[in-house]
Amino acid sequence: MRIVLRGRLKKRLHREVAALQDEVADAVYAVENNAVLHDGTSIWRCYSGNRFSEDLDFYAPSPHFTKAFAQKISEHGLTLSKLKQTNNLVFSKITDGNTEVRAEFNFSTAKKGVPAEYERIDGSTMTVFTLTPEELFLEKISAYYNRRLIRDAYDVFFLSSKITPSSQLKAAATEFTARAQPPLDEENLKTIIYAGAIPSFRQITAALQRWQQ
Repeated sequence: MRIVLRGRLKKRLHREVAALQDEVADAVYAVENNAVLHDGTSIWRCYSGNRFSEDLDFYAPSPHFTKAFAQKISEHGLTLSKLKQTNNLVFSKITDGNTEVRAEFNFSTAKKGVPAEYERIDGSTMTVFTLTPEELFLEKISAYYNRRLIRDAYDVFFLSSKITPSSQLKAAATEFTARAQPPLDEENLKTIIYAGAIPSFRQITAALQRWQQ
């Protein structure tokens, strides 16, 4: 029997953030049905990941829902402590008075998500839109090039077990293992993996090389 997410998270802060993420995700889909969850939290919640992710990242068709989003956050008894809009993004911070969650909405790129079941902290699920594992695999490779964080490399490794190697994915993985420099924060992986072994960057790239074959 699968233990509910609350029971799998070892750190109190992670449990509190996860619970607040659920509230924020509820508010998002109440006002923008076409939002597409992506990045680390989508892997964790929609594809049975075992890496804690603190932010909520969405693709959204436009920024016009932000007023309704702020109202919905208030209805949930939460506070929108920051809301900043640029030409391409809406960046927000939401707090319940003790814990804070960041939610970012990117409306510069149109994305059509696929329906997936998002696992809540209490073990229940809700339907959201997210990217396919293949799309997330490519997105995470790109993210690693941009910021060289170990969590992105780990996500690439994790997603490789969810997908079949196509010529495009093999080419991306081949380039990644040849081009990627070591992460700037490898020691941080042990603080966000809450189940299972913690591979080194060298082990991750070796596993991806085997996956390509």
